[in-house]
Order: sequence, then structure tokens, then C-alpha cells
Amino acid sequence: MDYAKMSEKLIETLELKGKPVAISLLKREKDIPEGLEKIEKPRRYCQMLQDARFDDKVTFATMDEHACKGGAAAIGLQDYPDKIKTGELYFDKLEKEISLSVAKRVVDNMPRPAPGSTVATIVAPLDSTPTKPDVIIIIGNTLVARRIAHAVIYRRGGRMTANFAGIQSTCADATGSPYTTGEVNISIGCDGAAKNAGLNDDEMVVGIPEEQLEDITGILEMKAGAWNDWMRS
Repeated sequence: MDYAKMSEKLIETLELKGKPVAISLLKREKDIPEGLEKIEKPRRYCQMLQDARFDDKVTFATMDEHACKGGAAAIGLQDYPDKIKTGELYFDKLEKEISLSVAKRVVDNMPRPAPGSTVATIVAPLDSTPTKPDVIIIIGNTLVARRIAHAVIYRRGGRMTANFAGIQSTCADATGSPYTTGEVNISIGCDGAAKNAGLNDDEMVVGIPEEQLEDITGILEMKAGAWNDWMRS
């Protein structure tokens, strides 16, 4: 599969700012490419995405190199720390929920791989990914998300179902969800990615399972221009 060509097509058809990002959640140490060096200083997962999106950086990291342990848990590197698992972070510190039990229910429903099932992560621009990715993340405005939704239902029909909480958007919503369900997920972003990684207020985050990427890209190449022409006429 020519990921560089698909990246180019996605940038053109969706009029993206920045590049699509390839995510590999490695399950075995033997799958780590030779010569790939871990980052020197820990980074948050959402920051790694923006590094790949805008700066062409390839980031290889194990659990120790992930600065945000909530994000690390949402992609299977570890279990949630107790302050997150109990709901304490979202109730006491961030005041996102009305009670501890409600906050815990939010955490309990976060989509994620099994704790410890991921041994390392590679976050790279799609056009230069060193491994076959598991999930591709595209960040853009509402129209970007809408066109991807149109491409998903073009052959299938039905409706898109988005799973999000406005919390852990890049890690749980856009990575954990498509990885565990095999379905595209659309997220409205989160305050953490906005504060720590510069996610803009008008940007949405879309996670696409790798096995759907080629079909979605082909549909967008074939139809997105006509859809835009009709909308703007």
C-alpha cells in the first residue's frame, strides 16, 4: 500500500492543514524496526501527533517516554493511574463531572486496548511511516470530518456513530476506539489536547482503522471535489 500517495491525496481532497498521522501500537518487541531510536525526553501522545502532523517527526516511544499516563493507558501501554481510574482527576481537579461516581463512569467507558497490550508506539507522518500503521489520525475542521463521514457511508449506507466525551480525544477517541472497534470515529477534541498540543477550537479529530484507509481515500478522490462544488455553487 502506497501510504505516501494516499497522504498526498488526502491532503489535496480534504484541503488539510498538516499531514495525516500514522499510529502503530506495537504488540511485540520483535516488530520494532531496527535502528529506530526512542525520543530523548518524554512527550504527551497528543504532542507526538502534532509533531508528526506539522514537523514531519517520527516518534518511537515506550511507556516511559509517554509524559501523559492517561494517554498512555488509552492506547494500551499501561492501566490508568488510580487518580484517573477512580474518577478523581475529572471530579476533584478538573471539575468535569458532578460526582466521583459519574466521573468514574466516564473513565470506565473510555475505549482502549487492554492495559499492557502495547509495548511501544510509533507516531509518524503517514507519508513516511516506518511500519504498517494500525490507525490513521486526521485533524481538521468540520468539513474534513463531514467528508470522511460521507466516504464511510458511501458504500455502506446507514449512519455514522461517533463515540466521544470531550476528554482524551486523540488517545481514547481517535486511537483507542478505532483500534478496538475497527470503525472510524470522530471526536470533538478535548481541553488537554488544546492546552498541551495546540489543538484549535475549530478542529476535530478523526481516527481511521488502517484497513479502511484505502477505500476511504479512493472515495474521497473520486467524489469530494464534486461534493464541494455542489455545496459551494
